[in-house]
Amino acid sequence: MLTRSYDTLYRQWLQGAIPLKPVTPTSDSLFTNYGSEINKIKSISDDVIYHPVKYKPLFGTSANTDLQATFKIVKNVDKVVNDNEVKANVISAINRFFALENWDFGETFYFSELSTYIMNELAPNISSIVIVPNKTNSAFGSLFEIKAEADEIFINGSTVADVEIISAVTASKLKASGAVVTEINNNTVTSVALSSSSSSSSSSSSSSSSSSSNGGYSY
Repeated sequence: MLTRSYDTLYRQWLQGAIPLKPVTPTSDSLFTNYGSEINKIKSISDDVIYHPVKYKPLFGTSANTDLQATFKIVKNVDKVVNDNEVKANVISAINRFFALENWDFGETFYFSELSTYIMNELAPNISSIVIVPNKTNSAFGSLFEIKAEADEIFINGSTVADVEIISAVTASKLKASGAVVTEINNNTVTSVALSSSSSSSSSSSSSSSSSSSNGGYSY
């Protein structure tokens, strides 16, 4: 169960409007506040278990260290657009993607879906977007798929401080090697082959991706 008051306070905490993270309601408090009304509509044979929801913030400093990341954006060189405007628009798009009505408990996040959404929302001002884990020993691509527990629901924890404008997708920017996905458009995955010892991409290639049964993409 997710209460409106807890949802409001949690979002205010993420935005820095309040200093302390709100305490998750207990099962007892949920029963006290909502039990009498729910008892009026439930069947006599029904048993109701009052279990509070847990938000799972992603990417920002409010997230678990394993889930903190930086979004790296390459702007379209043919468009004149302010860096701060791009960063603000990226965060706004991420917030819309993680709107409460778009998610249910226990779902799986796929970066391919988020990157496609951001590219569509910000086109033609940006040409590429990648997500790079902040944790030193986390491999590039480790945040391409994230699973929520049965009592968890995703929420965006990133801010404009977690968005970086870069000139090109290179190994030095990604701290990675191998074929790195840089863009997904119309179910086509564009990747660049990177060398961790080089600061620039050595080649580029395109390949088709197949949609998995739960909406994500496999590379």
